[in-house]
Amino acid sequence: MKDLMKRIAGRIKKYIVTIVALPLVLGLFGYMMPKGQTAPADYTASVTISTGNYGESLYNNAKEVPLLLKNEPFLKEVFPGADEEELAEMKEELGIDIRSDSLFNLSYTGPDKEETLNVLQKIKDAYLKEDQKLFLKRDQVIDKNIKALEGETVSDDSKVDKQRFLYELETNRLDLKAAEEIEPLTVLDNAAGGMSPKKRAVLGILIGLALSFFIIVVPEVFRER
Repeated sequence: MKDLMKRIAGRIKKYIVTIVALPLVLGLFGYMMPKGQTAPADYTASVTISTGNYGESLYNNAKEVPLLLKNEPFLKEVFPGADEEELAEMKEELGIDIRSDSLFNLSYTGPDKEETLNVLQKIKDAYLKEDQKLFLKRDQVIDKNIKALEGETVSDDSKVDKQRFLYELETNRLDLKAAEEIEPLTVLDNAAGGMSPKKRAVLGILIGLALSFFIIVVPEVFRER
């Protein structure tokens, strides 16, 4: 082992210039190396939505959302100018990740950043708009029933029942909620932008150190065997 270490030390002295220069040269080469061409960018827009709660299964159950949003009549209403091929592509690129019974993530991927953002924005807005309409309809029904019950004259024997019915209606109304955006709409660039000059320089230095180790140590190890 001592002889091996002495030989390695001797080789270090012999090749000291190479050992120092190799990592520096490769690091400099990595820093100066042209970045090169990258593939065209793909963009993915994403938004997370919490479903409402007002007794409408298609809108209030996240597991039913794909049936609604990937339904051709729904998409035709949102994009009236789109042809069959464009609608088919939208359904293909529209991703729906069900996170729970009341939470889902919408995503859409496309080659143009603004268009990708715009498509998902319209789908999201259409869903929330219809959801709000259904929520208000249910809320108005309960409100109407509450007012009718409050204005109804009942006998003393029925007052307890009246109060109980009012309590149930008001409790149901408190439980109502419309869908809401939990994580805001964002768009990300999916293209790999390549390594930065600093990262390429570090990689070059590491490769240089590995080659220096190979030049100095490996021959002596094999010689020892």
